[in-house]
Amino acid sequence: MKILLRFLQKASWVGILLLGLCYPSSLWAQDCNLIKETDPYTRQTRLSTGFIELTGASLVADADSKEIDIMISFKTDRCFDDGCAAVIYFAGGKQKINLRNGGTLNCEGLFHFIFRNGPTVNYQLKKMATQPISHMEFVDRNDKKIPVTLSVAQQEKLLQVLRCFIDQAPTLVQ
Repeated sequence: MKILLRFLQKASWVGILLLGLCYPSSLWAQDCNLIKETDPYTRQTRLSTGFIELTGASLVADADSKEIDIMISFKTDRCFDDGCAAVIYFAGGKQKINLRNGGTLNCEGLFHFIFRNGPTVNYQLKKMATQPISHMEFVDRNDKKIPVTLSVAQQEKLLQVLRCFIDQAPTLVQ
């Protein structure tokens, strides 16, 4: 009987130890709700984040085997061409990156950051996915500045989604 009690006591400690080892890893696990689709014509798989609401705009990231496209869609119509630029400012410092519009001329308020998809992630894209973005400043075709400020909740959501996205996007490379 004493042997059985000792076994149960040790077994409970083993169970607690295993539970303790498994629990922290569940805290680090990411909840990646990415949309994966296969194009019926090209049979290529595409990955998308779906739209993420920001202040005055929304953002969606799409990837295929060749490129990663992060598109900002403004609530008001703005004209952008390939000469337009954006500055992305990161929280907690004076770090920033400058990016050009990778899309074509449009007056629907669509601004694109285009990156080549490959086995390694582009430095600027990795920075956007690992450091919180405090705000972004876009310059339209008429040289008018359009600020987009992110709340803390929006910063966390964007960081989580982009981190999941850059982890999954290189798997599409053939």
